[in-house]
Parts: sequence; C-alpha cells; structure tokens
Amino acid sequence: MDGAEERTVLKSKLRFRFAKRGDLRLVSHHDLMRCLERILRRAGLPVAHSQGFNPRPKATFALAMALGIEGRREVLDLELTETIDPEDVLRRLSAEAPPGLDFLEVEAIPLTGRAARVAAARYHLPIPEEHRDAARAAVADLLTRASWPYTRHRQDRTIELDLRPFVLDAFVSDDGALSFRLKVASDGSARPEEIIDALGLSWLTSQGAVLVRDDVELSPVGG
Repeated sequence: MDGAEERTVLKSKLRFRFAKRGDLRLVSHHDLMRCLERILRRAGLPVAHSQGFNPRPKATFALAMALGIEGRREVLDLELTETIDPEDVLRRLSAEAPPGLDFLEVEAIPLTGRAARVAAARYHLPIPEEHRDAARAAVADLLTRASWPYTRHRQDRTIELDLRPFVLDAFVSDDGALSFRLKVASDGSARPEEIIDALGLSWLTSQGAVLVRDDVELSPVGG
C-alpha cells in the first residue's frame, strides 16, 4: 500500500436490537463477530470498513456477553457507505441470520453521534421453588449492605472489588426468577455471575440453569 488509500465515506449509521438465544449462547463474543461478518457479506450490504492491512466491518456491539448467557435485547451499531431504508437492512439481515440470532428492530442514528454508551444491564435467572425463600433472604441481605466485598480471580492475579455500588435493583419475582439490574460504568462493572456467586446461587448455572440478559440500557444522548 502507498498510503494514498481512499477514506471511506459514511452515508448512514443504524442501531439494531437483537437477541442471541438457544445454542448460540455458547458462542463466544469473538465468534459472534465472525458470524456477523458472514451475515453481512451474504446480505450484500454496503458496510463501511476500517482502514489498514486488515479491514474489518464497522460494526460495534454495545456490550460484550460472557459465554453461556442468552441476550434478549442486545445492541449493535452498523455503519454503511450507502443510504438504505433501515427496515430493508433489517429484513436482509434477518434472512441470513442463523437460528437463535434474531434481529428485532432498527433505527437510524446520526452519523456524528457517539457510540452507544451502556448505562445498565438487566438479568434474570430461574430459581427452583424450594430455594426461592433462601434466595429472597440473600437478596434482602445484599440490598441492606453498604458494601459487599468480593474477590475476582484471574489467572495471574486477584482483584478486590465492592459489588454493592453496581447493584441498582434486585428481587425474586412471583414466578421464581432472580432479577437484578447492574450499573455499567466507563471503567467497568460487576459481572452478573459474580452477583449470582455472592448470593450463593452459582450452583444453579453449574447445573444447567440459563442466565438471561433481558435488556441493555443506553445512556440518553448527552448523558
């Protein structure tokens, strides 16, 4: 390359809500991105690409998802080099998506707008009936605490953090699901599996219960 590469001219930017369900919850974030790239090629969309030796589609997931978690209303931003009816793009993506990846809705967003910034995420986990009273007691204990120290273990070190400031709300619903909402800060957040562990419920996911992210809440424009 001689450095005279032409810059990509953006014509539109779209924000999608999508779901990742079923067996696709076992797909890593990296593999999900590769899957999206194949969908974009098959759909024949004029996707903008990054510059450099390894151009990649300008597609951004607002919040990565850990392996094994289902997502019901995830956020994807996509930049295009042509102006196309958003609903047409939605239909074309849906036609090429594999089972379990559902594109739900789309909106056009300003080209000059900043990337989606996540404010919070909401999760739920089903709890067997015989364990719901204990779960309610554990949630009540968590919510009354001013702090909840937790040790995050990594391969090369441990990190001490306080989970409590990240928990915006938590309860066990009448139908027996643990529901909680986590704050997402610019420097990170508590992980949903850490909240489940702190409540003494990590055995549920070990035995096959599926953790679901119900919603990804975005900060308002200018917020």
